[in-house]
Amino acid sequence: MSEAQLHGLSSSIPGAHDLSGEFDRVLITAADRPDPDSLPQLSDPAVDHGDEELRKRRADVEEKHERVRRFLDATGHDAVVLGTAESTAWFTSGGNLGQGLSGDACSVFLYINKTSRAVVCDNVQSCRIFEEELAGLGFQLKERPWYEDPEQVVVSLAGSRRVATDLGWNGFSADRAETNALKALRRSLTPLERQHYRELGRSLTLAVEATCRNFDRGEREADVAGNLAHRLIREGITPVDLRVVADERLERYRQAPSKSAPIRELATITVSGRRLGLCASVSRTVSFGHPSESFRQCHAVATMVDGSCIYFSRPGEVISEVFRRAKRLYEKFHFPQEWTQDYQGYLTGYSPREVLLRHDSNLRLESHIPIAWRPSVGPACSEDTVVVDSRGFEVVTAAQNWPQIEVAIKGYAIPRPGILER
Repeated sequence: MSEAQLHGLSSSIPGAHDLSGEFDRVLITAADRPDPDSLPQLSDPAVDHGDEELRKRRADVEEKHERVRRFLDATGHDAVVLGTAESTAWFTSGGNLGQGLSGDACSVFLYINKTSRAVVCDNVQSCRIFEEELAGLGFQLKERPWYEDPEQVVVSLAGSRRVATDLGWNGFSADRAETNALKALRRSLTPLERQHYRELGRSLTLAVEATCRNFDRGEREADVAGNLAHRLIREGITPVDLRVVADERLERYRQAPSKSAPIRELATITVSGRRLGLCASVSRTVSFGHPSESFRQCHAVATMVDGSCIYFSRPGEVISEVFRRAKRLYEKFHFPQEWTQDYQGYLTGYSPREVLLRHDSNLRLESHIPIAWRPSVGPACSEDTVVVDSRGFEVVTAAQNWPQIEVAIKGYAIPRPGILER
C-alpha cells in the first residue's frame, strides 16, 4: 500500500490522525490483524459448567492435577505449593494470575494435594480471580486480608506435612533438583495447550510481519518496537522480550535491546510473546533494497542450520546430537565458531526460556515439547517456535505472508523465512 493510499484510508478511521495531521500506521493497517479476532474472551462466572470451552479447560486442569499426584507419589511429598506466575498459569490452564506484565511474581499461591486444590489469595484479588480466571475449575478459596503475610497462611495449611514448592521459602523443601522436577511437569503440552499455541503463534507472526511491512526508512528502532508492542497488546499478547535492531548495531551485537538508532538499510525484529501463560518466539528481517552479499550469505547459513535443528528435533533425539549436526553445517560453510558466539535455542513453554539448549546436553526430546531454535551467523539469525511431534514437527509461528527459502534436509524441503526486501 502506498503512502498516498495510507493517507486516504486513514481519513475514514476515527483517531487515525494526530493534531499535526500525521496518520497512525498502527490504526490504519487493520487488515493485518488476525481474522477472526484472536483476543481471548472474558469468562462468564455464571456459565453452565457443561459449557464446552469450560469443560475443555477443566479437563486440562485435571490433567495437570494428575501430573502433580504422580509427582507426590514419586517423591514422597504430601502437597505442592506453586507461587510463580509461570507455574500458576500452567496449572490453571492459562489463568492470568501474575503481577505486572512479565514478572515472575504472582498474586496467588496454589496449594495442591492428592485430593484437592486451593487458591491462597488476598481479599483485593479474590473476586476477580474467581469470576474471570478460575470459575468452574474446581478450586477452593483460602482468602486472607491483603495486609497479612501469605506465607503464614500457606504454612498453616501445610502443618507438619512435607511440601514441595517452586518458591524459596524457609521451612519448605525447595532445592534446585526439586524445582527443576516441578518445572518438568509442565514441559509436555496438553491438547488444549497445543491449540492455544497454534493460535498464539499465528497472531504473534501476523503482528511481527505486519510491523515489518509498515515502517519507514529512518524510523528509530524504539519507535518500531513500540508499534509492534501496540499490535501485540491489543491481541492479548504480552511482549516479554522485544528487540528491533538495525544496521551497525545488528552487525556488532547479537542480543541488543532497541535504542534510538534510525533504521537505514536493514533491521531484524525478534520477539517473545505470552498469551494464556504460553510463550512463543519469532524473528524476521527487513531490508530496504537488496541486502549485501555478505549478509545474504550469513542469512542463508543461519536458515540452513535452523532447518537442520528443526528437522532433527524429534521424539527420542538427544540435544547434543542435534547440536553435532548443526556444528557440522557451520563448519561446512566456513563458520566453525559461530555457534559459540550466540545462544542457539531454548525449550520454551510457560517461560520463553524454560531450558537453555547446550551443545553437550543429554536432554532427550519427547513429543509435545515446544522449542525455539535461533542459530545466528554474524548479523543474521533465523528463529521460529516449533512443537516436537511423533509425526514430525509443527511450526507454530510459520510465515503467513513472507518470502521463504526452502532448506533441503535429507531430501525433505523445510521452508524458512527469507529476507523481506522493500
